[in-house]
Amino acid sequence: MEQKKRYVSRKKTITLAVLIAVLAIGIAAAVLILLSRAERSMEKSIEGAGTAVSRAALSEQDAALAEELGLAPTPAPDSLRPEITMYYDGKPYAYNDELSVLLIIGVDDRQVTEYEYYHNHSMSDFLLLAVFDPRTQTCLPIQLNRDTMADIPFISDTGAVIGTIRQQLALAHSYGRGLEDSCQNTVDAVSMYLYNIDIDNYFALTMEAIPQLNDLVGGVTVPIEDDFTGVDDTLIQGETVTLSGEHTENYVRSRMSMQDDPTNLARMRRQRTFMAALLQKLRDAYRQDSGFLMRSYESLSPYLVTDCSLEQLSAYADRFADYTVLDIVTPAGEASYDKANVEFYADEDALQKLVVETFYIPVDE
Repeated sequence: MEQKKRYVSRKKTITLAVLIAVLAIGIAAAVLILLSRAERSMEKSIEGAGTAVSRAALSEQDAALAEELGLAPTPAPDSLRPEITMYYDGKPYAYNDELSVLLIIGVDDRQVTEYEYYHNHSMSDFLLLAVFDPRTQTCLPIQLNRDTMADIPFISDTGAVIGTIRQQLALAHSYGRGLEDSCQNTVDAVSMYLYNIDIDNYFALTMEAIPQLNDLVGGVTVPIEDDFTGVDDTLIQGETVTLSGEHTENYVRSRMSMQDDPTNLARMRRQRTFMAALLQKLRDAYRQDSGFLMRSYESLSPYLVTDCSLEQLSAYADRFADYTVLDIVTPAGEASYDKANVEFYADEDALQKLVVETFYIPVDE
């Protein structure tokens, strides 16, 4: 009897051992599969375009228009997300989801206008991403050329996005009725251009707000490096001037009437000079006067469209005041000009490098 019990006990022990071995093999196999999938995910290129939405999902009218205009299919919503993990230059990177990203849009309308139709005449004259990184307590401003050729979401007269069209980034705002939908279309275009980065909020101002903004801080002082002859005789080349009123707009916006460079490159340089000086004066004013933000908001609200609440605006203002604001950067590239049209083509290698270094974190292998 005792021998039989030992035999049964031994049999149970063997059975248990077999079950543990099978379980261990199963777990190991599962881990290998998951690792394989993760590796394939990390090996996905930053250029991944994602899956397109079928035109069969469009109305007959919109499908016909998309076909007529030769629009590219709209990327599926799930594909319009940054790669969570990726390899760049042979090294692994992870998306930095701690960033806060604000898109500042300068609209070339005099006032905030809601148009009757989904195509309007207001474009983005100025595009600046403010990228806040709480890990480093820094804000990196990235200025984008309005003439950058990119894939723009095309909004039809039904209000639906029916595809994408290759145009200047500035034109993204002209799709929609000029308010939130046009701003969101600009956000989507900029995000796709920068490999589907997350953009948390937008803050759009009409160009009529520029003198108001300048005067709120008592005027911005800038060097006059370009020839404004025939444009604004108060802006004398070689001098340093404190801008006021309409002279501010002339300095920031003048382009086609300029003698030196009718492309957007010289104007972008002036805009960077103005913005760098303006941001410093805004930071000083906000630090010294607790009521400055509210007065500024009330003064600028007739010229403003944003998806930010007052609490969110206050949080961004705190970051501007507390973080180290780095020098404004802009993607490298080349501009072409044929008297009727200006196009800017970014250096793709430099653009990818900028996106990786700004929005991703190296992963320790």
